[in-house]
Amino acid sequence: MEKKNFLSPMEGPDMHKELNPELFGEKKVAKNTAMDSVSAVGTSPNSYLNTDRQIFEIKAQNQALADQLNKVVATVNELIKTSNIKFEKQHHLLNRLEQSHNGLATEAGQKITQLSQRVNERKSFDLKVQEMVDRHNNVIKSFEVRMNHLQKLLAEKEAQMISSQAALNEAKMEIARLKRL
Repeated sequence: MEKKNFLSPMEGPDMHKELNPELFGEKKVAKNTAMDSVSAVGTSPNSYLNTDRQIFEIKAQNQALADQLNKVVATVNELIKTSNIKFEKQHHLLNRLEQSHNGLATEAGQKITQLSQRVNERKSFDLKVQEMVDRHNNVIKSFEVRMNHLQKLLAEKEAQMISSQAALNEAKMEIARLKRL
């Protein structure tokens, strides 16, 4: 931090310190007053005491200003430190939230993938079951067709057997009649 010189440019190693009059817009008047005060300082011992008192007061004011400035700087530094701590906490909280969000998103993605795989497996299983049901239905239809055909054959064979039985009975009767003769 750059410190500004608030003292008069006329001061040297043996000169008395005084405020720079340019600060208050009294440049010309202050130069004349400074010259008058230098000449007046050399004339009376009371003015030495007055000047020393003024210098002491100005130093005390400067020290009070420096103390106030140090307090303000300490307060600002404390605020910056507190703000940085809060920022770090918020940053860590944000990182944890991002990690949690990413973990949840990954977990949700995995569960969606698992559900999708299960749905696909279920569809494949359902297709296989449907194919088995269709084959079973075809086997049943084929069996029904064969059963109908066999029933027709059985009916024909029964008719032939009845006809053969009737012919046999007729032949027995004829044989029995021929035996009586």
